[in-house]
Formats: sequence, structure tokens, C-alpha cells
Amino acid sequence: MTDESGGDAREARDATRGSAIKLAAEIASRLLGLATTLLLIRGLGASDFGAFGRLSVFALLLAELGELGLQTLASRALVAGTLSLRSLVRARLVLAGLLFAAAFAGLAVAPALSPLVMWFALSGWGEFLGVALRCRGERVAEALVLLCLRGGGLVAVALALGSSAGLVALAWALVPSTVPALALGAWLLRRSAPAHAGSDSRVAEVMSEALPLAVHGGLLLLSPRVEFLVLSLLRGDRETGLFLAALRVYEFLNMIPLAVAAGAMPGLTREALRGRGSVRERTAWTLAFLAAPAAVGLALVAAPVARLLLGPGYDALDYAGTESPLRLLGLALPALFMNGLLASTLVAAGRTRWLPRLTATRVLVAFAMAVPLVRAQGGTGAALGIALAEWLLLVLAARACAAAAAPVPLLRPLATALAAALPMALAVWSVRQELLLALPIGALVQAGVTLALAKLALGRQAAGEVR
Repeated sequence: MTDESGGDAREARDATRGSAIKLAAEIASRLLGLATTLLLIRGLGASDFGAFGRLSVFALLLAELGELGLQTLASRALVAGTLSLRSLVRARLVLAGLLFAAAFAGLAVAPALSPLVMWFALSGWGEFLGVALRCRGERVAEALVLLCLRGGGLVAVALALGSSAGLVALAWALVPSTVPALALGAWLLRRSAPAHAGSDSRVAEVMSEALPLAVHGGLLLLSPRVEFLVLSLLRGDRETGLFLAALRVYEFLNMIPLAVAAGAMPGLTREALRGRGSVRERTAWTLAFLAAPAAVGLALVAAPVARLLLGPGYDALDYAGTESPLRLLGLALPALFMNGLLASTLVAAGRTRWLPRLTATRVLVAFAMAVPLVRAQGGTGAALGIALAEWLLLVLAARACAAAAAPVPLLRPLATALAAALPMALAVWSVRQELLLALPIGALVQAGVTLALAKLALGRQAAGEVR
């Protein structure tokens, strides 16, 4: 029993290390992505940025057809040894060929949309190579690929805007920006050794297994963008662009749960195969202590963040069009963070066919709420709809994990983390309008409180072991 407990603890620690490395890589790469967003907002203006955002949403959803859930499938299959990397790559190549043929065929009618589809599809290949490296234990190598991918996009946007390029030229500039990351990922993957050989399967078999994840992936991409699409249809490009600036911050913060869950995925998978372990609990506490300060902090500094995003030249009403959604999106962050773990838990437990039903419910409810909320409150209503839908998904996903015999603790970690964020909130309150002061002060206070609580928890654990 002692050996089993020790093995579980080592597994949990390894999952935490993996999450930390993945999170650091995602923060660095997403900061590059956020810098790209700032360039786009200020280079295009609110109206053109709104149009670019609408095209990007459609392009991202279409590019998902060329991924078909294979990236999520790989994160489990390559660890469990159920599929070989060769089988997964063959399936992706078939789908990519069909997608690129359709994109080229649509150039005449969608000159900006088609290259954006290609860009997202090629970016997906870069992320897929990163997943394969992570499953082989090459977490630093995955980080390098992600940094190269985001850095290439930033350089491409800077060059395109510097030459006063329009939307079509900007979209085409993004396509070749993925090449360095793809070359680096392929080279690093060739140098690494697989943990499991895996079994070769036919393309049709791989696609059949990935289909539920494909449906889930498409709905997952759509779910936080339902309100944006409704807003773009019911309101003008300018209001859409102001809301999109806030949504980009929300999407940036979404990389935290995605990174933590992805880093823990090998441990979650091994835990599910053994039928026991503490990876889920430890990861839940980690995410809770990241979600609470993110939510509270975003609500406090929404005003200076809005000014930073939009830059000068806007009136108070425009800044409010980004600030108010930011505050409401902060309410969604605790649910968003924990939902990332719940979805990964279901994948690790082999319950992938449950995910499309959960995300479909979230999308349908979000659409039903979005129309009246957007008509009444515009971007503020859209943000409120996202928060309500995210908390609904949390309840449904938690019940699904319990039904799969893989319960995830939620209430106690979130309540403790929110209480632990109060000192940070008090420290930031007086300087909340000064972002350069608020961020380091909040980070230092929150780090101190978290370290003190961690030390206290370790002391209690040691005392329990002695008894």
C-alpha cells in the first residue's frame, strides 16, 4: 500500500511539473499572440478588427474540419499506446488535403477567408507536433515549437501592417509564418523516441475513433464565440470590434486551464487506466488557485486593460464597450478553468462520446440566451451570456465525471482559492487604475499567500504521516 501511495504521489507531482512546463510555454507563446492582437487592433482600427475577427472565427471552425479531433485523441492514444503516430499523421494528411483543396477552390468567392483557413490548419499541425513531443516526454521541445509558431505570426502581422496591407494581404502573410515552427517540430520529433510504439490502424478506423472528439472540438471552438457571432449580426462592426478586444483577453486567459490540463493529461490517463490516484485532485487545486486571482484581478483592472488594448483616440463610451465585457468575463473564469480539467478527465477516462452532448447543450443554451441579451445590452449582454453558459457547463461536466467514476473536487478548491484572493484584491484596489503597479503588486501578494497556504498544507500532511 505504501508503494502504491508513493507511486500515486510521484504521478501527481509529475503531472504538476508537466502542467507547470506547459503553462510557462503557453504563457510565453500566448503573450506573443496577445502582442499580435494589439498590433491588429491598433493597425486596423475597431471596425476592420471586428471584420477580421468575424472572418477568423469562420476560418477557425472550417480549419477544425482538417483536424477532426485528432489532436485531442493523440494526447491520450500516444500515452496509452492504442494508436501509432504514423496512423494519426496519415489521417491528418488525408483531411488536410481535402481542406486545402476546398480552400483553394474558394479563393474566388472568399479571398480573405481561404488563406485564414490555411493558416489555422497549418497552425493546428504545429500544435499537433507539440502534442506528439509532449507525449514522448519532450515538454521543452513542445514549448519551443509553440513559441516559434506564435512568434512567426507576430512577425508576419508586423510586416503586413507596416506595408499598409489590406485584409487579404494580411491573411496571406500569415500562411508562410507557420513554416519555421513546422520544420522545427518535425526535426525535434524525429530526434525523440516514442514511449509506446502503438498499433497501426487504417485511416477510416482512426477517423471513426476521433469523430466524437471532432464534434466536441468544433462545438468547443464555437461555444465561447456564439455570443460574438450573434453580436456581429445584430450590431455593427465597431461594437463587435470593441467586444472582440475583451474576448481576446478571455481567450488568452483560457490558455491557462488548457495548458495545465494538457500538461497533466499523461498523468490523468495513467490514473484512469489504474483506476486510482490523486492527479485529478491536485490539478483541481492548482487550477482553482490560478482561476480565483485571474477572475478577481481582471474585474479590478478592467479599465486600464481596456485602455491598453484600444490605445488612444477613443471616447469614454468606446472604452466602456471593452471594459464592461471584461468585468463580466471575469465571472466566467473560475468555471472556464475547471471545465478544462473536467473535459480532460472525461477524455482520460475514455468517455469521449459524452463530450459532444455536453458542449452541444452549452452551445444551444448560449445561443438561446445570446439573442435577447445582445439585443438588450450589446457587448455587455454577450459577455453575460458567456459567463452563464460556462457555469452551466461546469455543473453538467462535473456530473458527467462523477458518473464516469472520475469525480473532480470543485467546491472546496474554488471556495478556498477565492478566499485566498481577498488579500490580493485589497492590495490592488487602491492602485487598480495603474496597470503597471497593479499587476506586480497583485502577483507578489497572491504568490505570498499561496506559498504560505502550501507550506501550511505540507506541514499538516507531514504531521498526519508521523501519526
